[in-house]
Amino acid sequence: MRAIAGAALVLAGCSQLLGLEDTKFEQRDAMIDAPSTCDGAPRCMGTTGRSVCGQLYGTGAQAGQLLRVAAPTGETCASSSSTEGPCAYTVYAQSVADYHAGTTASRIAGEIDDCGRYFVSDLATADTNIAVVFTGTDIVESVTLKLDRENAVGVDTGVDAPLVAMTLPMQWATQIDAANPPTISAGYLVTYVNALSQPIPMQELRVNGGMVGDPPTLPWGAYFSGDGAYNTLDPAAMSTGVSGSALVVPSATMFMLGGFRTGRNCTPVSVTPHPNAFIHLALDC
Repeated sequence: MRAIAGAALVLAGCSQLLGLEDTKFEQRDAMIDAPSTCDGAPRCMGTTGRSVCGQLYGTGAQAGQLLRVAAPTGETCASSSSTEGPCAYTVYAQSVADYHAGTTASRIAGEIDDCGRYFVSDLATADTNIAVVFTGTDIVESVTLKLDRENAVGVDTGVDAPLVAMTLPMQWATQIDAANPPTISAGYLVTYVNALSQPIPMQELRVNGGMVGDPPTLPWGAYFSGDGAYNTLDPAAMSTGVSGSALVVPSATMFMLGGFRTGRNCTPVSVTPHPNAFIHLALDC
């Protein structure tokens, strides 16, 4: 049983459109030196509910790099009427159950600014598991989950979101097997993190308590190499690299996603794939 590893999620031809800079994923990074306008998480406050906010970032060749315009001002995209970089996308959030049910009435629209930060305000406190959904013409529907939120008015900060370019699933597939690329759909992008939110290397995927094997037999998995999460797929890898990140393509409509490393099993969580989206989850281990 061999899990697979790493492949560059290459945003070929998309870096200019996405507004990606040659930086590492640090909240205070910018194209050269972070302007104060891009510090913090603007407007992320809860008044009548619980809000969520975070940073958009790249994948593939731009893995771990911030998505922002060339000269950010800190203004929301709606205020500036910009369509550059992160302003090409929209965001909304709702409960995970409503997202998978296709319910539109409960969606709460959020905002993105030209620093690539997003916020969605005052979701119901009772919605302890939420899906933050990003859409755009050149990305696959990219979803980040925030599970087990506190049931109280307030904020969930640092819920960062990778965006998956429309071309990436086929690129991943050919990196895994150029002669017979597997079908990649309804995939989960998982980063294993410790209590300090640091990525965990040498972590193995577990689905429904078992190991995952090679495609095309479902479920199958792959591990990403490179410094940033969701960078490069390496078909020979048996566990996560320094980025702690992996791809899993499940077989079930609902499955238990967990992980294992020597001396420790992650507490598995129940998740559901979506046929038209890639879903990201930072899994505490």
